[in-house]
Amino acid sequence: MSEIAVPGSPYALTGDADGNVWATLLDPPGLARVAAGEVSVEPLPDRPMLLTVAPDDALWYTAGDRLGRRDPSGAHSVTELPAGSAPYGIAAAPDGTIWFTAPGSNRIGKLGDDLRFLDIPVPDAFAAMITVAPDGTVWAALNKAGALARVRDGAVDVVDLPEGFAPVGVTASEAGVWFADIAGGRVGRLDPSGELHTSVFDVTSRPHAVAADHDGGCWATLWGSGELAHVTARGETTTYPLPGEEPHGLWVSPTGVWVAMESGSLVAVEY
Repeated sequence: MSEIAVPGSPYALTGDADGNVWATLLDPPGLARVAAGEVSVEPLPDRPMLLTVAPDDALWYTAGDRLGRRDPSGAHSVTELPAGSAPYGIAAAPDGTIWFTAPGSNRIGKLGDDLRFLDIPVPDAFAAMITVAPDGTVWAALNKAGALARVRDGAVDVVDLPEGFAPVGVTASEAGVWFADIAGGRVGRLDPSGELHTSVFDVTSRPHAVAADHDGGCWATLWGSGELAHVTARGETTTYPLPGEEPHGLWVSPTGVWVAMESGSLVAVEY
């Protein structure tokens, strides 16, 4: 395990095709990049939240009422959204389409040839993170609705979870759809048949983000307990204490997993 100090409060993480690690910085707002062990920061006018890398290697992020794009040359552009959209989660599909959640307007957005919005058929659902499954299905965590959203045929279906669940993070792999239940201290998985599997940690652990591994399991940040957790496809769990406080985003690289610590560092854990 190694730790790299970052000048700010890192929140979300991803990696690009060159192996560089990118993080959003909450305060002061910006993007941090780790390349060959060196950290560089690009200031932004608004606080960025989640981020993703598109197939053309452009970096996309949510900030304010807009989507930001940083192309591989370093040039930035923005897509303005309706006032009050408050975009949060973001994910790139293999065809280059950008999907995002807009909890401020209770919608899911799609940016391709044009900008479109899909209404969530549950009031005040608070759509959090979003992901694109290997089969192209888009999934989002509906935190306040205690459910998952599934986008199919241009409409949003709601997949209810048991009472008391409050998902935030979501990711998908061939093993199914994984999510972090921040309220119940659980990591859940909907397998391809639709059966729900859960792995329970302490209720105070506050799972936040999840990222699928390369073997059918997933990694999760436990924000409340300051730990990194691993769950296998069989439901076996392992936790790792992390330096610093408030782990949020994470990214699984070919050799390990990176974690963003809001206290001011990025932590790399080798497999």
